[in-house]
Amino acid sequence: MRFTVLGSGTTLPDADRGPAGFLVQAEGRSILVDGGSGTLQRLKRAGVDARELDGGVYSHRHVDHTGDLVPLLFTLKVGIDRPRTRDYPIWGGQGFQGFLSALLGVYGQWIQGTAWSTVVTELPLDGPGEALLPGGVLLRTLPANHAAGALHLRFEHDGRSVTFSGDTGASPALAELAEATDLLVCECAYDGPEDYDGHLYAELIRDMVAQARPAQVWLTHMYPQVDPERALRVVREAGAPVIRARDGQSVEL
Repeated sequence: MRFTVLGSGTTLPDADRGPAGFLVQAEGRSILVDGGSGTLQRLKRAGVDARELDGGVYSHRHVDHTGDLVPLLFTLKVGIDRPRTRDYPIWGGQGFQGFLSALLGVYGQWIQGTAWSTVVTELPLDGPGEALLPGGVLLRTLPANHAAGALHLRFEHDGRSVTFSGDTGASPALAELAEATDLLVCECAYDGPEDYDGHLYAELIRDMVAQARPAQVWLTHMYPQVDPERALRVVREAGAPVIRARDGQSVEL
């Protein structure tokens, strides 16, 4: 299983870091995870044409995680030299079908296929969820402490795993889902408890990492008030290797 960071930033414009977006690949299949604005271009830089994607998984419905959904569906619709003939599956928290239906109400036929459909599978917001993704990847989820149908995501394949926090505040469910994971990709949006409680900061991540014991940690989704070096220093106190994720970074597990 290969995991690639397409966007390690936030909703704020940044020349080097796009909004949240990731890519999971296994057995020749490619799954988009989230996708804020500009994800399609960064996906192409990673060697994947959006028209060939095998499906998408969304941690929640906020714009910096879903902004390229409409451009993606329009791209699949247009096709040109690669007309799509297979359905495009999406997995997201409860409420995602209603979200997509609202987008269809605005854009109509421009994001609807003629030889394919968008098929949504909703995952629970009140307990564990599970789905088998293309490429034999098992998706396991637990509810996150955020809004817009937020989930924590764990991808498992051939005995290896990647866990993505999604956006969240303090969450015992994240420590549970990330237990002994090979890679924890974790938001570090804020600098301390005085900020909004729907996001994490370094001390919370440190304590969670000490409990979950992931093999390595990549921090992402840092707003400008976060001091990256301080955040890395604090999280490293838990004993796991920690880096700040960057766009285009990839790991084979």
